[in-house]
Amino acid sequence: MLNEIESIHRAENVALDRVLRRVLKKSGLAMPRGSSAGAPGPLQILDLACGSCREAGTLVEVFRDFEGADRDVRLVGADIRDRELEEAAARARLVGRTRDQFEFLTENCAKLDRHRELGRDFDVTFLRHQNYWNDKPVWQRIFEQGLEKLKDDGLLVITSYFDREHELALKALERAGAELIITGQNEASRVLDTPGKSVDRHVAVFRKKR
Repeated sequence: MLNEIESIHRAENVALDRVLRRVLKKSGLAMPRGSSAGAPGPLQILDLACGSCREAGTLVEVFRDFEGADRDVRLVGADIRDRELEEAAARARLVGRTRDQFEFLTENCAKLDRHRELGRDFDVTFLRHQNYWNDKPVWQRIFEQGLEKLKDDGLLVITSYFDREHELALKALERAGAELIITGQNEASRVLDTPGKSVDRHVAVFRKKR
């Protein structure tokens, strides 16, 4: 049974990889570059409400390839569920390269401003299956926090389970100060038991309004 579940998750990540690459390519954007003064630091990815972070390897490969540079990656995941973060840490040891860094923080993602050490220079903020309509005020704050942690030319990327929730999230992010660059549908999205729900059904890419 466990092998069957892992096989399903692998297939979902393959589909996520493909839709991310397609949408990013169509966006016409370039990946934020590191500082030109000296050697650039790692490519930094912030994964909010990451749970067990099954997408870690996918994010590392997709965004490293999108940048087109051979930089190491630092991925920071945040979630309120300790047990799932333990699983995320164990999984992260099996992906990426030796020099890639994976850190997992137990925190309410609406309160990331309490962690100033995280800085505000992430290249990417990622939210898989944002859950906006579950608690709109909390998710509005999470979106704001995700944008706040980005460098000026950073990218914020979300995926959604539902059509309507995706529409609501797009509007909420625009209220938070994000500019929608592109949104696209995952044609290989796995249908779930709840009507209208499927895995990574939609993907959207934002940047800060200029």
